[in-house]
Amino acid sequence: MTNSVVLPYYDHNQSLNSYTDDFSDLARNAHETHLLGPWLIARVAESEGAEVTWFSRAIFLATLNEVQVLFWDVRANEAAVGAKIATHKLFTHRFLDRADVPKPRYSVVYSVQGAMKFAAKVGGAVVVKPIKGTRGRGVAIGLKSEEEIKIAYEQAKSSIGVLVEEQVKGTEYRFFVLGGEVLSVLGKKPAHVVGDGILSVSELVDAKNKLRALNPRLMTSLIPKDDVVEQNLAKQELAWESIPAKEQEVLLRHEANISMGADTFDATDSVPEVAKQAAIDAVAAIPGLDWAGVDVIVDSSDKLSPAAYIIEVNTGPGIGGHHFPMLGTPRDLATPLWRRAYEKQKALGGQFSIAPIQASLPAPCQRLVSIEGKVQKVGFRRWLRREATALNIQGWVRNHQDGTVRAVLKGDLAKVEQLLGKIHFGPKTASVERVSVTPHSRSFAHSGFIILKPR
Repeated sequence: MTNSVVLPYYDHNQSLNSYTDDFSDLARNAHETHLLGPWLIARVAESEGAEVTWFSRAIFLATLNEVQVLFWDVRANEAAVGAKIATHKLFTHRFLDRADVPKPRYSVVYSVQGAMKFAAKVGGAVVVKPIKGTRGRGVAIGLKSEEEIKIAYEQAKSSIGVLVEEQVKGTEYRFFVLGGEVLSVLGKKPAHVVGDGILSVSELVDAKNKLRALNPRLMTSLIPKDDVVEQNLAKQELAWESIPAKEQEVLLRHEANISMGADTFDATDSVPEVAKQAAIDAVAAIPGLDWAGVDVIVDSSDKLSPAAYIIEVNTGPGIGGHHFPMLGTPRDLATPLWRRAYEKQKALGGQFSIAPIQASLPAPCQRLVSIEGKVQKVGFRRWLRREATALNIQGWVRNHQDGTVRAVLKGDLAKVEQLLGKIHFGPKTASVERVSVTPHSRSFAHSGFIILKPR
């Protein structure tokens, strides 16, 4: 099998994928400087002749034939309003309602009593979520008792209420939809090992973690050897040193959480068509949204009439998991995503203004920079030191008592301008509102780039 620019080599005869090819090695090394999804898309863009300029680990500009496409993670030129709606769970529900897309029953509540009343109405377990948010933060599932619901409510509450949903039965999948078509479906299975009659549970976990460490998507999500696993082993009358029989499946955790060691598997060809159509309809229901990851619960208990329920619509879907599943066929999403974004931007006229910063400054240069916004206590100084060091820029950075971050940058003009462009975005935990740049001639004795004490 010939490696493509965006797909690894995998042996379909193996039970689990082992990513030992050159492309996977590149993807693992890219982890230090780039997010996996944007790196995959940028790699395709470059292979098709685009010039790529990176602004941060997640943001890059690709220019091809005078057409400029700016990516933030895997988002490009989707309508901003569509992306905003997708982060607001109540708005998402309402737009899905308008399109008659299948999903769980829900209610917005403003008290624990309201949540309990809804739970009594549905007559089963519920899910509690913050109305605004991403990446599953503050989401609690399988809640039945008043105490469980109370704890989850306190974690998710805000001035605009809390979303409570009926918990539907079935298996959850991540569908990637682009241009009215499902390109890939990824499933998750809770952390487990399968016995071979020779290795102990502990040795089986170690062997599986070696495979996960080779997987560019799962390399930072190894199966933990913790008390939770020990408790689950005990329930199966097993321990770390136990040797499971050949083909015996040993469950290590119950939640299908990738960060806790869950396996990912390609399910594109096995999910029912009704689920694919529901995912397509969900993306189409959000104004201006052209591609997204859609979380769908699929209930196949009735083989003749399977059901599907939309759980989430995500504009930051993490395409790396589809390129590097633990089991099954890798799917190339980066190529069609780049090409569609490029063609859409080309149709819009191609270019938009990204003005150079202080383009007239002589080289070499030294400048004082003041950064305003949410920039303190969010790792901004460490981020700036890392970026400056990578560009061989000297200087310093410190927090200031007025809430700003101030820095001096000294180095080659092009490198300083490149770093100034990145500052407008900053680390993902920050929110930069304004950057001021002024000449600075005062010398400093140290070498490199350091963090000074606040002033």
